[in-house]
Parts: sequence; C-alpha cells; structure tokens
Amino acid sequence: MKRARPLILAVIGALCLCFVVYNVEIGLYYFQYPDQLVHYKMELTKMFGGGCDKATINADLTAHRSSECLSPLGTYHATDIIVAGFGLLCSIFAPLLALKQAGKLKVSRSTSKNIARLRLMFGISLISVGVGDAIGLFTADGSNLDWSQVFGIELPAFVVDIIFVIGGILVVKKAIRRLRSKSEIVFAEPWQSAAVGNFRGSLEKSKSAAKKGGVMTVGDLRSALSLDQYEDIFQLGTSTEDDMSVGRQCHYCNGQGCEQCNFKGEFF
Repeated sequence: MKRARPLILAVIGALCLCFVVYNVEIGLYYFQYPDQLVHYKMELTKMFGGGCDKATINADLTAHRSSECLSPLGTYHATDIIVAGFGLLCSIFAPLLALKQAGKLKVSRSTSKNIARLRLMFGISLISVGVGDAIGLFTADGSNLDWSQVFGIELPAFVVDIIFVIGGILVVKKAIRRLRSKSEIVFAEPWQSAAVGNFRGSLEKSKSAAKKGGVMTVGDLRSALSLDQYEDIFQLGTSTEDDMSVGRQCHYCNGQGCEQCNFKGEFF
C-alpha cells in the first residue's frame, strides 16, 4: 500500500486540478436557450448544500437567466482556489514521496532545519488566526469572521477556530521535535568505504562477527600478496640436489634478515 501512495496522490491531484479548471473555464452545466446554448460554472458548495436540482436550476434560468447554483465562466471563488491548491500540493508531493521511497531523495541537515523553521512559522500563524478570531481581533465589532464566505461552506466560527488552533499545535510540535533532534554522525573506517568493506581477516572470522567487516591481519596480507610462495618454481624443479629449497626474498627486510623470515633473508 505504501508503494501505491505516490500514484494515488498524483491521480488525486490531477483530478482536482482538471475538475476546477474545466468547471471554471468550460463549465460543467449548460442550458439551451431559444437562441443559443450557454455553459455555466457550477457552485459546488451550493450543489452539495441541497436545493440545486436540475429542475430548479432550469426554472431559474428560464425565468431570470441566472441561478444561485451557477456562476459565469471564468469566476474563481475561494472554494475553487482551495480545491485547486489541494490538487497542486498532491501533484508536488507525489514525485517527492516516490523519490523518498526509492532512497534517491536526500536532504541535508541545514535544509531539513530550514523546512522545520517554516513549519514552525506556519503553525504559529494558524494558532494566531484561531485565537485572534476567537477573541474578535479581526472585526470592528469584536465578532467572529464569517468563514462561509472564505470556504463557501456553512461552518460555525468556533469550530473553525478550534481546527486552526489544534492543527497549529500539531504542526508546531512536529517542527520543534525536528529542530531539537540531533543526527548521529557515523565515521566509516577506510576498509568499510573501500572495496574490501566485507573482508574478514582470520581474527574476525567468528559467528559473532559473521556479518561485520574487519581489518586484514599480517598473515592474511602476506598470503594475499603471495609473499610466501616460491620465487621461481622452475628453479626448484630443475634442481639436482634433493635438499635444495628455492625460496622468495623476504619483503620485510629486503633479504637482510629479520624476525619475519627468521633472519634468513627469504621465505622457504
């Protein structure tokens, strides 16, 4: 279900945008007058509120050439802007969510903090609007705003104020939590960032460290570089002496003799 969220958001956003643009610019409702066919924009809030059936609308258009349920083309109201804005946000968040799920969207720490600060300002603004309207700061007579003119839906003022305050508190809490969070800085060892990140030396080959990387031991490094092999196998095969052993010059002391080669200067 999570993988389908970007597609669902994209479809919802496209439908909302297309619906608003088509309704305002082309018109979802049309009426045939005696002399012409006229298209009208449908007022969604009026239609959902009831009292705007087709018979009533046609009767109003026949008598007055107008109806409360319809508007001329090209008329954008608050409801249209809200629906179009919701569709635009869905269209923007859909590809971002898809990139985030794919692990291709990486945001730096500073950018994440700046986004959290914007959320904090937005949350404070919502709380301020809710509290200001509740105490009557936005009107001259101290009454609440008529939110039906803003949203196009009949809603009690105290309900809208409560929604603003609760929504603002939630946004502020999330922003503060993000600003206070501290990301853990993990330093990668050289062998973890290189191609040998999964290599395990002989000291690390245990069940407890089966899934962890490790450094190469001296023996593992000498074996990987073939330092203990004969310098020339052909010389050993053509030797006439049975006790002759042709070795490889010690790379630790360059043949001078050290503890690694038991002071012989080469490996046999």
